[in-house]
Amino acid sequence: MARRLNQEQQRLAEHGLQFVRPAIAAFAKKNPDLRPALRRVDSQSVAYHAVVMASLTYDPEKSQPQTYFGTAIRHALYREVLTQVKLDKRYKPVEEIIDQKPSACRSRAKKRLMQALRMLSPYERTLLEDRLVEQITLEQLGIEQNCDPRTIKRRLRLVIEKLRRAESQLP
Repeated sequence: MARRLNQEQQRLAEHGLQFVRPAIAAFAKKNPDLRPALRRVDSQSVAYHAVVMASLTYDPEKSQPQTYFGTAIRHALYREVLTQVKLDKRYKPVEEIIDQKPSACRSRAKKRLMQALRMLSPYERTLLEDRLVEQITLEQLGIEQNCDPRTIKRRLRLVIEKLRRAESQLP
């Protein structure tokens, strides 16, 4: 259920937007080891969302706006970047998964399937690997990705359909 901001909260959120860029810059400066993952995260969107959520709970008697909104932005960025780092650790480049020098005994169908796998995104390959190779349950994948297991099942079905289409289009 979406919660609407009242006029005071909207004003606070608009005022809090001025802290987005400095907070992102401070986060990147303070965490140089997380910069590669930060580049793959939409930090602006994460920060804007954090500002809106912080405007719901901000109490001017307890803290200054810059402190409160800056902290909320940094915490949101940290959570998002850690999620990205977790996904990066699980991602294996195509070169590690697919044998670059296929043996002569490998059938034509297997070669086509390997070529079709290269056409999938890293997220799609990781999802397939987790479910089919690692045999992680839909419930566990749903918890990891913060969504319903039925959503994971639908995503897997779409990835498999995409893989079949890619394989059928190959020469």
